[in-house]
Amino acid sequence: MKVVYRLVKKDDFNGLLELYDSLSPDDIFYRFMSFHKISPEEISFLINDKNHVTIVAEIDGKVVGEASLFGDGEIAVVVHPQYRNRGIGTTLVKSLIDLGKSLGMTTFKFFTLPDNIPMIKIGRKLGFDIKIKEDEVVAVLRLDERS
Repeated sequence: MKVVYRLVKKDDFNGLLELYDSLSPDDIFYRFMSFHKISPEEISFLINDKNHVTIVAEIDGKVVGEASLFGDGEIAVVVHPQYRNRGIGTTLVKSLIDLGKSLGMTTFKFFTLPDNIPMIKIGRKLGFDIKIKEDEVVAVLRLDERS
């Protein structure tokens, strides 16, 4: 299984819609911190908005993961349920950190819920400082300028 990681393109619209249609309501909540069905406008935002960068993971032409890095350093990631536990989420987040570093960013963060164990594991693996509260997880990675 060869996974290709690359910047999102306009042609990814349908692939992203299919990815989000594969997700459970809990998955959507972990990604957006709200329950809702992803609209075509939100998919267009992921592709076109200039205030963040989005990377996709693709296998045999199918979008199986998506991760976005926002201007304030916040990272959000989602992986298709059938492709989890294969390192795709970790590689997406690491790719965003590397991209952010190339843009001069030194602080990265994510917010999730305490039961989103996969995201917490990714954060720990990549060196995020993770604070678990009763109803929220705040994870921060601070790099010095030499990293």
